[in-house]
Amino acid sequence: MAETVLSLVLTKLSELVTHELKLVHGVRDEMRWLESELRWIKSFIKDADGKGKRDENVKNWVNDVIQVAYLAEDAIDTFFIKVHHSKGGLSCIKRLKARHDVGKEICKIKERLNEIKARIALYGIQCSGEDGDALSLMPVRRRHFLSQPDDADIVGRFNDEKILLERLINHHCQQQQGSCVISIVGIGGLGKTTLARKLYRSNAVNNHFHKCIWLTVSQENSLMGLLRKLLKQVPGIKEEDLQNKEENDLIDMINDSLKTQRIFIVLDDIWREDVCVQMEGIFRNVNNGSRILITTRFLNVAKRADPSSTPHQLLLLNEGESKKLLLKKAFHWEDAETNCCSEFLDIGLRLVRKCGGLPLALVVLGGFLSIRDKTPVEWRRVLETMSWEAQGISTCQEILALSYEDLPHHMKLCFLYFSAYPEDSEIYGIELIRKWIAEGFIPQEGNKMMEETGEAILKELVQRSLIHANEWKSNGCVRTCGVHDLLLDFARSAAKKDRFLTVCSTQNDQPVSLASSSHRVAIHIINEPLTNEITNEISTRYDGLRTLIVFGRIVSSPEIIPAMFTFQFLRMLDLAAICLQDRIPEEIKLLIHLRYFKTVWYV
Repeated sequence: MAETVLSLVLTKLSELVTHELKLVHGVRDEMRWLESELRWIKSFIKDADGKGKRDENVKNWVNDVIQVAYLAEDAIDTFFIKVHHSKGGLSCIKRLKARHDVGKEICKIKERLNEIKARIALYGIQCSGEDGDALSLMPVRRRHFLSQPDDADIVGRFNDEKILLERLINHHCQQQQGSCVISIVGIGGLGKTTLARKLYRSNAVNNHFHKCIWLTVSQENSLMGLLRKLLKQVPGIKEEDLQNKEENDLIDMINDSLKTQRIFIVLDDIWREDVCVQMEGIFRNVNNGSRILITTRFLNVAKRADPSSTPHQLLLLNEGESKKLLLKKAFHWEDAETNCCSEFLDIGLRLVRKCGGLPLALVVLGGFLSIRDKTPVEWRRVLETMSWEAQGISTCQEILALSYEDLPHHMKLCFLYFSAYPEDSEIYGIELIRKWIAEGFIPQEGNKMMEETGEAILKELVQRSLIHANEWKSNGCVRTCGVHDLLLDFARSAAKKDRFLTVCSTQNDQPVSLASSSHRVAIHIINEPLTNEITNEISTRYDGLRTLIVFGRIVSSPEIIPAMFTFQFLRMLDLAAICLQDRIPEEIKLLIHLRYFKTVWYV
């Protein structure tokens, strides 16, 4: 992460001293010195990142480098703002003062850098060269990206699919079970959602039921919101039918719909037992063939949904199934196992054993291998980096770390950006790419449009199975995408550790928690509204904020809007969850660094 932050600051400094000669006149030498020093320190970061995993002193050294890089970025951006505002008769004096101020800041940074440099030898940190993008274990072999859904990648779930399909569409089978509720249970990464989605999309299910409804539950703790989302997808129910209705009224409406029409409802990723308690009225016995399929990690949740329905527990894949999935993902061949040489199969089997039968771990490792050269030597080098023994979810975390560390710097930033989004978000590809561009994450590649480069990055993240494409455009571009819960947890952990981004929530059973320093903040409006208390705390703590994103149900709170426009360094401002009503505040014209702005208003 330190190397990534330094790369962004160095790019900014390089452009400044190269293209803004008149602007930086008088402080150009200081700017060049700062660029040179940061570039020299950057050459030690790769070794320090590795040592920092074992040595707390080195870890603190890396964090200090990140903070100095942020100070340098603040100094540069402050200089730009002061020069931009130096208009009128006193413009020359104001510019001289701006140059004097940035010179003083660089002197302060110099002191910090000298202290950082002194600790390099003390901690035994080695220079690993200046090539900041040489992070990969081996050369990456670029390939054509496949724009196909992931359902075809399911391996080892034929019997599970057959049993569940029988329970869904065989009315006699369900009468014997005595319930319309079916549960898929298993640990994270087993493929519960993938299997449920395959059933949901199957011709057998769509031909049998009058209507199929998919609802993701995990982040929606408001029963009213959950019920309304569900009812909006029920045939014959209009928006006005839901007005002024209490919870019991909405539950009765859903229950009546299940009795009068044969409806299939998927409630994906239920975490809390009380959600099942609240929705008990929906889980009452329905005899017309309607079905509710829930996925959950917790057996007690499945049993609470309906004690009379036997939960279907997914198991880890066996060794043969695991090998088939890994090779299929790595080679993108349906019969990869039969076409591989024996040496590949031997190494592949040893790689498989590191994954412990967890499909998500196998898929991520397969995606990682898919962009490498397809030689036994390359695979053996990957195997040599995998020193752990398979232990369930922890194995998945190790493989995620392996794949993440292999990303080039700019792609690491793009992946970490997913940490801003709430769980199970459906993210529009073009909108995400524009945010990446506004943040400065997308490198300029010759005459290529940045949107094209961003699309290639998005496809590579899909290729690596770090994210998944939900929907594709006819031209092969990603329309919408998402990220698995375990991968989101990993991204958030990495973002928090590196102070890349802070997430705060208005959820009523969680205190608002803000990191000590961050250049990016994402606010999740869940149950409670956004308040002045939260916005004022953000304003106070994050005066150097570059990114502010607000997710959740749309709120109209005029009193909190001014605080959103007080961050002079803002590059990215997404207020899609806040209605600005009739006008955009005048203060926006002071945000000279702003590259992306999104809001909504009532017509």
